[in-house]
Amino acid sequence: MTERDDAIFRAGTPRAAEFNEELSRIDKWLTPRVFNIEMSGGHSVRAYEVGPPDVPAVIGCHGTVGVPIQSGGGGIGYIARYVSFAPLFCRLIAFDRPGYGGSSPQPGRKVGDIAPIVEAILDHLSVDVAGVFGTSGGGPSALATAALLPRRISRAASYGGVGPSFGPGGFDFVDGSAPLFRAEIEAARKGEKAAREFYRNVIAGPPRSPENDYSALEFSLQSRSSAAPDPVSEKITQQLALPVNPYPQEDAYVDDVLSWCAPWGFELGSIKAPTRFFHGLEDVAVSPRHPKWMKSQIPNASLELYPHIGHALDKLMPHVLAWLTMA
Repeated sequence: MTERDDAIFRAGTPRAAEFNEELSRIDKWLTPRVFNIEMSGGHSVRAYEVGPPDVPAVIGCHGTVGVPIQSGGGGIGYIARYVSFAPLFCRLIAFDRPGYGGSSPQPGRKVGDIAPIVEAILDHLSVDVAGVFGTSGGGPSALATAALLPRRISRAASYGGVGPSFGPGGFDFVDGSAPLFRAEIEAARKGEKAAREFYRNVIAGPPRSPENDYSALEFSLQSRSSAAPDPVSEKITQQLALPVNPYPQEDAYVDDVLSWCAPWGFELGSIKAPTRFFHGLEDVAVSPRHPKWMKSQIPNASLELYPHIGHALDKLMPHVLAWLTMA
């Protein structure tokens, strides 16, 4: 800052007062809020919002977490990324999907069961229309929301999102996947018992040796979640005084993978909102075949592929949010 700038912003000047007032507003916009919604059947959902109130709203469906966590997790990860990137052109709404974070489990849920939850959140916040996105295992939830709530969803995005277990034209979830991720879906196709064994032996089990198992190296490089706590998420968790997650993460994981392999409860071709897939060409967890095939099933869909990027697409979040908020 030059001496002239220093003089302009010197404490007590009108410009300094305006500047400090704007900083105060921004700080307020970057302060997350948390709320709970009671659903029918005794089910409850914990949700969050952050950002200015008078900009387009976007709702995020988080992915399938791959390591045990005690607090944070779920939708709080999206909130942390928003605070880090500060894309103040949109208002971000996130929530813990059933069984994650502070949202109660919904055993036997199907992918399409997410739509009433999203609708209840939008109603609670008096948001008429929003964009929706989902990451990895949350991709199907975003697509379900677009298909089943056509009047509430303006645009839909899936980045790093998984496709269905099978599809017309010979699409098969496991084709092109690395061995470890292929084994995950093959276990889920066998049912709940096999899915739980996979979770306990691989995801929550003792570390495997990358030197002796290349698939373990792939998993460690492109895991859905890092075992190391994210400092921004931890800070927000403390700021909001979030309690320790009360539900076993194993149950949420099993419900997720079983829902991928079962009928989703809607047809991809029924999605009318503009839809875009964002995917890394180096993704060994979810083969790029997934978004390519899903794009072919949705009339108004497009695809962006990124070289030298795997399953971790966090840095694309501002770009995805910008596309979702386009008029």
